[in-house]
Amino acid sequence: MIKLFCQFVVIFVIVWLGTIMNQDGKKATGLRDMPKTFNSEVLTESQLHAFYYGDTMAIRMGDKWDSPLKNLFEECIVPLSKNAHLLLGHRGCGKSTELCNLKTKFEADGLPVEIIDYVENVDVYDTSCWDVMLLITEGLCKIADRKNVPLSNKTLKAVFDYLTKDVEITESTQKMATNTIKADVDVGLPFLKHLLNVFAAFKNEMMINKITHTTMSQKMEKRASEWIGYINEISDTIASKLSGKQPILIFDNFEKIQPPQKIFDVLEYSILAGMPFPIIYTFPISLNYDARYVSIKNFYKPHTLPMIKVCNIDKSENQEGINVIKSIVELRADFSLFDVDALDLLIKQTGGVLRDLFNCIITASRRASRRGATKIEHEDALRALLGLSSDLARLISQSDYHMLANIYNDQKYRQKIEDKEFLLNKMQAMVILEYNGRRWHYLHPLIAQFLEEQGVVKNSSG
Repeated sequence: MIKLFCQFVVIFVIVWLGTIMNQDGKKATGLRDMPKTFNSEVLTESQLHAFYYGDTMAIRMGDKWDSPLKNLFEECIVPLSKNAHLLLGHRGCGKSTELCNLKTKFEADGLPVEIIDYVENVDVYDTSCWDVMLLITEGLCKIADRKNVPLSNKTLKAVFDYLTKDVEITESTQKMATNTIKADVDVGLPFLKHLLNVFAAFKNEMMINKITHTTMSQKMEKRASEWIGYINEISDTIASKLSGKQPILIFDNFEKIQPPQKIFDVLEYSILAGMPFPIIYTFPISLNYDARYVSIKNFYKPHTLPMIKVCNIDKSENQEGINVIKSIVELRADFSLFDVDALDLLIKQTGGVLRDLFNCIITASRRASRRGATKIEHEDALRALLGLSSDLARLISQSDYHMLANIYNDQKYRQKIEDKEFLLNKMQAMVILEYNGRRWHYLHPLIAQFLEEQGVVKNSSG
């Protein structure tokens, strides 16, 4: 029994050390480390320091002096005409990582920042501008709490009453809110501390209780000016106590609202674009082909984070882009864990979509480990790509072949928009990828390969 217990302790310590190493940004030295090192979760501060590769913009933009991220940073530091910003980009192109890096730069400049993961806080299938207003207020309260900014108890109690009175909430949530207030007051905690606990409970209530969500939205719609007043008062207090440094809120995963076009319903509430402090929303790049995009551009400043190019518009390989992605991979894992041709294949066939590449590396590493191998080999890469290819192929039908073939066969179709609705739909599905600098689009490499295998197109260059 003692021997068994000791073995358990040893295993626990090994797993714990592995977790700590990953949190500290230690790169993979074995196949079993790769699922941790290449996971798609938001990077911790130490991981960002270890894994962030900052020399991607030249290959993304085709110009080393042009950087949408630097533009975004400078416009938040010294606002021009707009405080509300959209960060556009394909899913998996690195927006979350770039936003984390942007946060560290803001904080180094003395600006208080809060990143809000929209997916974790609301039901993205049932959301509205009122959810955003609620999260803006909570985000400001979190900044005030973290920076020890004293907020008016009168305002905080008004926010509490607004949340809990005349709104259909379950007895357990009401009891939790009341008990939290009482317990925190008894031990002398500031009202802000227990209001943040109430926010957490209330958000959960709105996600699971549709009646609560509906009644709260209706209440905010009728009494919007009152809530806007709370936001303005809290943000002004933060700025005044921090020597004029405005708070900055970043809504990550905002582009995951479903269906995608519903994001316009949320952002068209003009108050969201008129906050007295900078706010950044992630936004799906495919929707810049939607007619409604033109109207919101009048209120929000767009910034596009392009894909890292692994091919050129003439279908030739972009070796500079491939090398950039290799450098990103090398920060996370020893190159000795890959056959050279296996890594090249994974990079080229995922088309510059970093999240797809990372997921395929994880899948391939697990397969290689089960084979008893010490590195990812060509057969592991092929198998990992097969799963991704199958997922993408399900998103097209025979009726799509003609226009996809046009893009594959003729360079002029990679710049011209043959059918805006078709392009929007296929970009949302990641079947077609867009590259910026000089804007053009092309098929996802695995879709191009699928069409070749089906005999729809012939493998040729140009």
